[in-house]
Amino acid sequence: MDQLVARIGKNGGQALALATEQWQHQIDLNITGLMNVIGAFTPQLVKAAEERGVADLINTSSIAAQNIFPNFAVYSATKAYVTHLSRRLRTELGAKKVRVPAIEPGIVGTGLQSHVTDEGARAWLEGSKETMEWLAPEDIAQSVGFVASLPPRVNLQQVTVMPTAQAS
Repeated sequence: MDQLVARIGKNGGQALALATEQWQHQIDLNITGLMNVIGAFTPQLVKAAEERGVADLINTSSIAAQNIFPNFAVYSATKAYVTHLSRRLRTELGAKKVRVPAIEPGIVGTGLQSHVTDEGARAWLEGSKETMEWLAPEDIAQSVGFVASLPPRVNLQQVTVMPTAQAS
């Protein structure tokens, strides 16, 4: 296995790099963690919807769920899972008045960028800082607030929030 990784090179985000620890970390964070939260809160959301007429389970995905970015294969796959799961839960929980949209942000300036280990991905992120103003966490918070404030009859499937200058 070590010879194969050495032969392929160190491409932590690419599927052929066999960076299994990084893959597992992404899966644990973006899939397993999400499932644990959903499992813990869904009964409370259903009860709240019965009492108030609507409740919201707003999941954070990424534009990487829909778009292709080099060196982000596993991250993108986990975010595609979040988007698809949100669609499925929307069909299951919508009848119980629980709305389940996915928020799909573009680049947001958070501490997450400091955890990127793939050199190609880090270079791409650094280059993007020079060509656009990244979203701020407050922008996403406002988007979540907007979604949650919609009338109970409105159930958005997904919301994409992009920096103005981000093309894809």
